[in-house]
Amino acid sequence: MPEALTGVVLAGGRSRRMGRDKAFLTLDGVTLVRRQALLLASVGCSEILISGRPSVDYEVPGARVILDPVADAGPLGGLVAALSAMTHPRLLALAVDLPHMTPAFLQRLIAAGNERVSVVPHGPHGYEPLGACYAPTLAAPARAALARGELSLQTLMAQAEESGLIRRIPLGSDEERAFANWNLPTDVAP
Repeated sequence: MPEALTGVVLAGGRSRRMGRDKAFLTLDGVTLVRRQALLLASVGCSEILISGRPSVDYEVPGARVILDPVADAGPLGGLVAALSAMTHPRLLALAVDLPHMTPAFLQRLIAAGNERVSVVPHGPHGYEPLGACYAPTLAAPARAALARGELSLQTLMAQAEESGLIRRIPLGSDEERAFANWNLPTDVAP
């Protein structure tokens, strides 16, 4: 029987550089938030969370919207919320603005980790924590960092790796495209 996984779409950002909510941008006629939720479900996530903003209907049937415990805490706030809300042994986290993420890469993450060790890709830009598979053991350090106001996921990942809580997996050059995000209007596919 496949392992039960919780998936979270990190969609709570303000999309300032984009000028409009990235969650509702479309690719092939599907909103990015729905696309990411479907991708998570396709690799075995039976529980789908959307780390989002209050009073926004993300229009993803079956998904549960969760809110950050601290406003304006960036992706760390969404990660803490998801680690607190997950009901399965591991959490597959995926940013809403990574439209080129593939099922094969997510399956690689799932296969590389377990319930004690998180798996975080690492490439030319450092850790890629917004497309990673987390174990519950990261919850306490993430909450502590948030409480201290240390919002850098790069710092948290480095400290967690030193503590043996995460396993870094190198990104192959063919996998780097999966982490090309949509931040500016010019990034959006025509």
